[in-house]
Amino acid sequence: MRKFRIIVAGTDITELHCVFNIQKQMSSDPNKTNLKVYNLSEKTRNAITEGKEVIIEAGYQSGQYGLIYAGDVVVVSHSGLTGIDKLTEITAQDGDRFLNTGFINVSYAKGQKSIDYFKQSVDAAGGSLDSVTDLAKKSVLPRGKVMFGSPADYMRQFAKNEDALFFLDDGKVCLVKAADPPRGQVVSLTPQSGLIGSPKLTEDGIEGKCLLMPNFKLNGLVHVQSGETGSGIYKVIEFTHSGDNRGNDWYTSFAGIAQPGTVPVTGDSYSK
Repeated sequence: MRKFRIIVAGTDITELHCVFNIQKQMSSDPNKTNLKVYNLSEKTRNAITEGKEVIIEAGYQSGQYGLIYAGDVVVVSHSGLTGIDKLTEITAQDGDRFLNTGFINVSYAKGQKSIDYFKQSVDAAGGSLDSVTDLAKKSVLPRGKVMFGSPADYMRQFAKNEDALFFLDDGKVCLVKAADPPRGQVVSLTPQSGLIGSPKLTEDGIEGKCLLMPNFKLNGLVHVQSGETGSGIYKVIEFTHSGDNRGNDWYTSFAGIAQPGTVPVTGDSYSK
């Protein structure tokens, strides 16, 4: 049986009809969610404005359950206010305030650890770190550096210089290299555990679909056992959760690259 919880602007709207589409990818661009909510009260509609928080938890009563999205409202619209069903449509982005606000003004001397300026950029933007590759912690600045401007720009620059990848996940910053160990637990996918159909083989790995899996993580591993094509272990580079708490949708679509092996990174996103 499904289990879910949705909070918007501090109000629990779980009991209302909600439809969500959550897109996550290993990219420095914010992860986006589209959320439709039916028949909100006027008070709650008025409370949902730009910058308010959206939290979505989903899973199963007797199985995996947890946070699948945390982000900020960027666009909200209302329709059908004179009819029976009143529809509120919300677009939210993970880390929108983090990427678009904040200012840094600091200087570093030659020989200081490069990772220090990455961490200070995260702090200046009001963010927090989830994981940082050990390889990036060893480099030092070959010359002095002055930082003045957008923290997000310096994070992207640092990732590119280190041949690493900077991405956001539920408001937290991750900095990884292609050879780094995966995040989280390995997700096992079989037809019995929720795999739907046979995965599609791609140039670098696979694309597949399964019942909604809240334990999917960007840069995590999925072990696919399809019995046909696509069986193997893959690193997850993007996925989409789609759900309707009063309909049929309760799925995760995903793309992964084959493991072992590496894929080049550009600092902003995985090359595909």
